[in-house]
Amino acid sequence: AIQQNGAVKPVATHSGWIIQVGALETESEARERLDAARGRARGVLGKADPFTEPVGKGNKKLYRARFAGLDRDEAEAVCRTLKRSDLPCITIKN
Repeated sequence: AIQQNGAVKPVATHSGWIIQVGALETESEARERLDAARGRARGVLGKADPFTEPVGKGNKKLYRARFAGLDRDEAEAVCRTLKRSDLPCITIKN
């Protein structure tokens, strides 16, 4: 990734399984979604690493709202909990 001043920005690496709780139009919306997810699954997400990730979709930019650092069973359990609270969630093997 390259910053606006032309410097190379280090790409963050995330360990473990990742859960995605949305892809939103602004980074602030993505952060709000992370907060909402953490509020609904605080026990397991307390140790997870929340982050946003910009991605281009056509001529549009979206921000993925994700948590990393979970094992497979934790990720799947969190998604089940979030889906029961009507919050979308997918698991991703990192």
